Amino acid sequence: MKNPLAKLSRRERLYVLAGGTVLLFGLVLYPIGKKAAAFREEQLELLQEEAALLEDLYVLELDGWAIEEEHEKLKSALREADDLLFPPIENRILTQTAMIKLLNELGPDLELETTAGRSSVGDAANQLNLELRGEGRYPEILKFIHRLETYRPLILVQDFSLAERRTRRRRRDQSTDTAEPRLSLNMSIQIICQAGGEK
Repeated sequence: MKNPLAKLSRRERLYVLAGGTVLLFGLVLYPIGKKAAAFREEQLELLQEEAALLEDLYVLELDGWAIEEEHEKLKSALREADDLLFPPIENRILTQTAMIKLLNELGPDLELETTAGRSSVGDAANQLNLELRGEGRYPEILKFIHRLETYRPLILVQDFSLAERRTRRRRRDQSTDTAEPRLSLNMSIQIICQAGGEK
């Protein structure tokens, strides 16, 4: 069998070669190129999705740092707030006795009588209510109230009343009575203790 291309002229052979090349391109290379383009596009989409995931991860990492920083600030604020609270109540009677002693030190001239106050339904176990009654001159009471205001941990005043009380006293050199103004003080206070004491 003879080679069919041998009968063709040089120009015809060129046409056959060009046609074969086009056919090769159309039947083999084009589908391969199309599949390669589709694969490239698919890979590009996957790459974009991964880039978006990385960006989300970066944002989450930044959020994590911000959350940790906020957590540290809150812990610091809580430590500072603990300075405003009394220590946990281990024994209610002992805590009440210590508060009575403290209040008598804050108002030594007032002849204070301190009793356990009423607890309302919503009061927590870390709260202690006390009722105070005392008597003294206005500057003594003012000094006592100032000491309560500036004392740390905080002492909360729930109720407060003052009433004038007159006592009569004779002076040795005069036969007339003189009035010495004295005030009676009634006060309800509350202290709040740190959690973790008496159960």
